Amino acid sequence: MTFVVDAEKSRAYRAATGDTLPVYDTEAAVPPLAVAALALGALLEAVGLPDGTLHANESMRVHEAVPEGATLVCSARLAQRSSRGGWVVTALESEITLEGRPVLTTRATVMCPAEAS
Repeated sequence: MTFVVDAEKSRAYRAATGDTLPVYDTEAAVPPLAVAALALGALLEAVGLPDGTLHANESMRVHEAVPEGATLVCSARLAQRSSRGGWVVTALESEITLEGRPVLTTRATVMCPAEAS
């Protein structure tokens, strides 16, 4: 999927999280966690999740800064799926690229009730 991280989304993320680092303004850059959150949100919205789903874990590696207004491409794959204690645990690995270069790689784990999946 392709998405744009504009200055407005970056500022909204920073306001919601209380991130006041001036580097994002001086460099016109987007916080890496904002990029990851927007990509994961778009991805999970596309696949649809049942009520009661929990975001259990997130890890990421930042490869380079993302400028405001960048058009990013996110490619994701199912890395793991298992059942534990009445929950379905799913791990998604994603690579977010800018002009073909990786800017972030992530691994997100979500848990949903087994009866809902």
